[in-house]
Formats: sequence, C-alpha cells, structure tokens
Amino acid sequence: MADSIRKAEPKELKNGNDKHEEESLKGTFVAVLLLGGFLALTWLAVFVLFIARS
Repeated sequence: MADSIRKAEPKELKNGNDKHEEESLKGTFVAVLLLGGFLALTWLAVFVLFIARS
C-alpha cells in the first residue's frame, strides 16, 4: 500500500535539470521600502501632532 503513494518530485528532478532559476526580488524590495516609508511618515506625522498639541 505504501508503494502506491508516491510524493510528487520537482520538475528539475523529473527532467534531470539541476538548474535553479533565481527569482527577482526587486519588486518585493521596492514594496517593503514603500511600506516602511509610509509607516515612518505616518509615525512622524503623529509625533509632530503630539508635540504641537503639548
């Protein structure tokens, strides 16, 4: 019964290719920078409002 259940092999192993294609993470990096910038600007705006009202 255990012989009938087989795990799926990655395409690289099925085709005999040992090459790994590196994915570009430039878009992810830009998205993280934009999100970080937005959070920093939001925090700074709230801090300035806090200081102005004190």
